[in-house]
Amino acid sequence: MKTTPLDIRPVSSDEFETFLRAGETAFGVHAQTDDIESWRLVFEPARSLAAFDGGRIVGTAAAFSLSLAIPGGQLPMPGVTAVGVHPTHRRQGILTSLMRRQLDDFREQGEIIAGLWASEGAIYGRFGYGAATNATQLKIERQYTSFVQPFERKGRTSLIDKEAALKLFPSIYERVAATWPGMVSRPGDWWRYVTRENEQWRGGFSPLFYAIYESADGEAEGYVMYRVKHDWPNDPGEATLKVAELIAVSPDGYAALWRLCFDHDLIDRIEAWPRQADEPLLHLLAHPRELNLRSTDGLWLRLVDVPRALAARRYSGAGEVVFEVKDSFCPWNQGRFTLRASNDGAAECQTTDRSPDITLDQRDLAATYLGGVRFQTLGRAGRVIESSSGALATADRLFFWDPPPWCAHVF
Repeated sequence: MKTTPLDIRPVSSDEFETFLRAGETAFGVHAQTDDIESWRLVFEPARSLAAFDGGRIVGTAAAFSLSLAIPGGQLPMPGVTAVGVHPTHRRQGILTSLMRRQLDDFREQGEIIAGLWASEGAIYGRFGYGAATNATQLKIERQYTSFVQPFERKGRTSLIDKEAALKLFPSIYERVAATWPGMVSRPGDWWRYVTRENEQWRGGFSPLFYAIYESADGEAEGYVMYRVKHDWPNDPGEATLKVAELIAVSPDGYAALWRLCFDHDLIDRIEAWPRQADEPLLHLLAHPRELNLRSTDGLWLRLVDVPRALAARRYSGAGEVVFEVKDSFCPWNQGRFTLRASNDGAAECQTTDRSPDITLDQRDLAATYLGGVRFQTLGRAGRVIESSSGALATADRLFFWDPPPWCAHVF
């Protein structure tokens, strides 16, 4: 692979629009004015990287300053985004150079982990990212949405306007995001960004509708944001309701908000993505196979500092495992580490010269980090080597966490 000696550096605020247009070009998109203004809400110039060829930006990468919920706590996490290279400059090492610089910067800044959503699943494993959560898609025809048992909501579901949603939804979201592994924070103007109405990205769907669920005591326990697409009355058989986000902190709120979507008039099908891997809806429906569930990769994680990352999360009981970690892209992570967890789930992780119980690549360790991928599954796939009998089972017991990881926030 040819390496092109281009200038790579962060862009200034004055270069923001040029940077964004260059990034969109890499994805085959012309940035519109509303895209630019939406991105301005969350863009961090100091976290950006641009590859310049003769003064022109031909490659981009950026990151958002987020917080990730991990088992038993939270960690700051740069959310990697806007990674792209112009078609005129592919296969010249620019992507690798951007990833190299970005991870070096993360390490220098003291970051422990990094995360991203992958545009293509084959790209980011080369740079040590592993798929740590699943993103489930569901599609169901309205005729199959009856519940297996009669449901009578105990509270009230109400449609509200956007400004009311921006006041009420964040606190509900944070109640879930603070403790559910895989969920990320929405600081600053992120809610304005999440609820943006960029027409070219809606695909013919309506602007967002907002609904909130309140218990009988008046406590807000859940919300849903959805869009509708139909050609009624010309073609009444092709109407779709797409759930953009449904978050609930109680079973009654969860069921009531799905019933709002399922019972909507003049709708033929309901779609949602990204939903959690163990979607409870599967057990509410009388026709669960009609959900047509499809699971893909969701949030990808990268351990920037292996021992600090392993020591930061909690574990499901006491135990000890010696890992031998391979990491060709970030060699500072390579080595043997003893992970020792106590009964309360707290842990320490230190370098060691002991013989390893498990040998694996860092990307596979990153995939297991939130408890959503089992070591024994990776063993059956030939991705890890067990040197001590029972070590994979021990690691699975330690890393297990409930609920399984889920990231509802795509960045």
